[in-house]
Amino acid sequence: MQKDVFCTPICPFHAFTCYKNALVYRKTKRGLEAFCTWTGEPCIGWKCQFAGCSKHALLPDGTCKFKLEKISGKKEEEEEFSIEEEAKVYEKQVYGKIKDKLKKLGARIDDIE
Repeated sequence: MQKDVFCTPICPFHAFTCYKNALVYRKTKRGLEAFCTWTGEPCIGWKCQFAGCSKHALLPDGTCKFKLEKISGKKEEEEEFSIEEEAKVYEKQVYGKIKDKLKKLGARIDDIE
């Protein structure tokens, strides 16, 4: 895996959270640094037991789901196409169930259509 796929306290999606409420951002000579006020050391990121993601994108191995999707280059068209196919399948299933219920009630299906 690539190193930039892991979740960091300086999240580009502004989703990294500390459940201990001990995360503080400081400006240093090297740039912006995440600091843990609970331990008094720099934040270790996803390795901490109190680390989390407000957008639920932190995976158990420390990778960020959003960064993985960005790198893999998933196309929305493929997702939309699969959703349309799934909707057609559900529509057929629901129509079949309604048709069966109407048969039990004794209604003519040709009259209803």
